[in-house]
Amino acid sequence: MLSSRLSIINDINAALKDVDKIVIVMSGKGGVGKTLVSCSLAIGLNMKGYSVAILDADIHGPSVPWMLGIANELLRAEGDRILPIEINDIGVVSFDLLLDVKEMPIVWRGPLKTRALLEILSKTLWGRRDYLIIDMPPGTGDEPLTIIQWLRDRISGAILVITPGMLVKHIVSKAKSFLYNTNVKYLGTVVNMAYFKCPVCGSIHRIFGTVDIDSKEIIAEIPIDPDLAKYIENGKIIEYLKQENETSKKLLMISTYVENILSKTP
Repeated sequence: MLSSRLSIINDINAALKDVDKIVIVMSGKGGVGKTLVSCSLAIGLNMKGYSVAILDADIHGPSVPWMLGIANELLRAEGDRILPIEINDIGVVSFDLLLDVKEMPIVWRGPLKTRALLEILSKTLWGRRDYLIIDMPPGTGDEPLTIIQWLRDRISGAILVITPGMLVKHIVSKAKSFLYNTNVKYLGTVVNMAYFKCPVCGSIHRIFGTVDIDSKEIIAEIPIDPDLAKYIENGKIIEYLKQENETSKKLLMISTYVENILSKTP
């Protein structure tokens, strides 16, 4: 058992040897826009000149390929190694990209999910990357535990994603406790769907309420933007982030924040 564990650790370290920083993006609950934040972070870092890859670790509800407009692609192999799909020089690996029939659900229990994650981490040709962004599934179950337990010493930090509402403080507290107990650095929180700005009068409406956490923890507040929703539906988040508007600037703030805070970390 010990020999097997050391072999897996060695395989993962060998696969990730040319990856400088790993940032995980997580949430306490689903439907908060975690994949939007993961993709925006990766695209923003890429726009700054960094080499970036994304691992979509959400086995049951992967969204990264869909958001990046590569949902119909399939991962290729080189020998027994997996080749990420490159889009705008961003390497993408997702369990959804292993499926010929995209509507087919992946019905796996914990041990099989753990094994699959370890396989994809150790058998992917990640190449030279300044950043690997890992888009976690919601919660603190098998997938986040697996990623953190096996990459603990390599993870540079974690970003939490939330939406406003009464449960926010409770959810953030649980997620922060999880990161503290697993010895992962908490980088801050992104508040998605934080407000709606009237296009006519410019007034701000906090439709889902306010956020009851320390403002110093907030990396960015992302507004509700119907145009963003249209671009996401069409898999064109990259094109959206290249525009000059309030929402795109807020989303790109995340990569600037991560770049700044991690540049100060040994």
